[in-house]
Amino acid sequence: MDSDIQLLLHLQEIDQEISRIEKRLKEIPEEIERLKKEKEDLVFRFEKVHTDLKRLEALKREKELDIQTYEDRIQKIQESLDRVRTNEEYKALLREKAQAEEMIMEIEDEILAIMEDIENLKKEEEELKAVIEKEKEKYDQLIREKEEEMASLKARLEELRAEREEFIKQIRPPLLSKYELIRKKRGTALAVVDSDTCTGCFLIIPPKIYSSLVKGQQLLTCPHCGRFLLYQSK
Repeated sequence: MDSDIQLLLHLQEIDQEISRIEKRLKEIPEEIERLKKEKEDLVFRFEKVHTDLKRLEALKREKELDIQTYEDRIQKIQESLDRVRTNEEYKALLREKAQAEEMIMEIEDEILAIMEDIENLKKEEEELKAVIEKEKEKYDQLIREKEEEMASLKARLEELRAEREEFIKQIRPPLLSKYELIRKKRGTALAVVDSDTCTGCFLIIPPKIYSSLVKGQQLLTCPHCGRFLLYQSK
């Protein structure tokens, strides 16, 4: 294999690893944010259940005070019944008492429904509490792993960039410039030839170029995509 091709091939391997790491370093912060959001959503769900539970408990106390108010009213009506002088007053007080008793029954039904909701929320709160402790630990661990991966990749990226700077000193400047130009335009500057096809653009190499490539007579490029061609005998 031509020495220039060997140098360019190794440079491309370095560049591909650098690109892979750079791509991964862009992905990790997004993954960390997603994990943090999922963790926050889990905590928010617990806090919402807890808040709803406290609200219903406060509402239940209000309803119980309403019942007490109506019971006090009934007591006063009962006392007034013993003092009325006319039949009309007596009937009016009885109607008022019946209305108060009806309101008490309605409120008691409401309290029963509230108590059922409170019981369900307490059960959900206990279940979420157990899940949250476990899930929070899992999310924290995943976030730590992502952060450690990011730190490791950043260190590796620095090594590769330093290695690249040192390695390109071995490549002739005109060849390096052409490599950089092709890489910027195509993403990769070298393509392996599979049979008679360029694996960069998947077009057939002309027979004359292919023949020269097989003989390894010179550094050749694909006439279609411009990439340097690498022939590997099977």
